[in-house]
Amino acid sequence: MGGDSTQGAKFNLYCRRHSVKIWVDRQLVEDSSAYLDDKNWPLGTGLFETLRTENGSVQFLARHMRRVVASARILEIPVPDEDLISQAIDALLDATPHDVGRLRLSFSSQRFIATHEAYSSHDEPFKVIVSQEPSSTVGRQYKVFPYSGRLDLLNEATAAGCDEVILIDRDDRVGEGAVSNYAFRIEGQWRTPPITVGILPGVIRAVAVEKCGVVVKDLSRSEVISCEAAIVMSSLKIARPITSIDGRSLAIDSDVSDICSKLRQFATAH
Repeated sequence: MGGDSTQGAKFNLYCRRHSVKIWVDRQLVEDSSAYLDDKNWPLGTGLFETLRTENGSVQFLARHMRRVVASARILEIPVPDEDLISQAIDALLDATPHDVGRLRLSFSSQRFIATHEAYSSHDEPFKVIVSQEPSSTVGRQYKVFPYSGRLDLLNEATAAGCDEVILIDRDDRVGEGAVSNYAFRIEGQWRTPPITVGILPGVIRAVAVEKCGVVVKDLSRSEVISCEAAIVMSSLKIARPITSIDGRSLAIDSDVSDICSKLRQFATAH
């Protein structure tokens, strides 16, 4: 009986997960099982963009589209025209409304898929650990799926009682997190690593550089583990303070609150 109950619960979960409407190529579909895996990631390989929505409004759509179009051109992945993407977004927001949502646009040589799911937005400070990478990455990185490697890093952080990792390459250069960019306050100056160290060109990171005075500069492990304060940035989280790195407490003062608040204001205005 217990086994039957467990199997029944799994079947019900599967049905609920795959009964959510998604957009495939040129239309909404009711059953996503042929297109998404059990964690709602697209099958196959391709590029993707994850965007935050609030009350039916998509944040930084133009910036996300510029990034994916530039990447698709280099990787030779087709991207539908702007009108079709807008049609897909409008249809999804109408069919699957959420106060705060995660809109994912996925592009591959086979199909265009868009999904919109609820996103739980929290403002708690992050605990972060430092992780040494076995190699160094050079040049522009792309938001590609499968995303399992990144999610595995996130799971490692969670298993250690933390929320994210700071990746350090074999040349002692500070990079990014599993799914985030960072800015560190060192000697009163906010700094973020350059794209040339092999980090993803985050949308919120770009806004922080353009509008919040964050300086792009190479950073070493010693600088980061002794920084005064830090924030974590992503399109979904926007910006949150970091309360500790490897267990060492960081300042969460008015300066930290101000930069996080400014980034949230810019996000909701776009």
